Amino acid sequence: MNLGIRAAIVRAFRRAALPLASYYAVTLALPLANGAARPGTAFVEHALVVLVVPPFLIVLACMTRGIARGLLCACRQISY
Repeated sequence: MNLGIRAAIVRAFRRAALPLASYYAVTLALPLANGAARPGTAFVEHALVVLVVPPFLIVLACMTRGIARGLLCACRQISY
């Protein structure tokens, strides 16, 4: 992984820390406090999706942006 993309991912996670923490508190902590984690409930599947999807999307967006910027720079160098 390119160092520029890695730095962008770290910056994105720092910017998203408070919104993600709030999201996790509402979607995971409140249901847990209300007893949603009983055996036989779909809460475990829901929790896995809630925990995995947002970080995956952040990494995917940063990588896509990094690749697009790299291609744009390469195209600019070729045209000059």
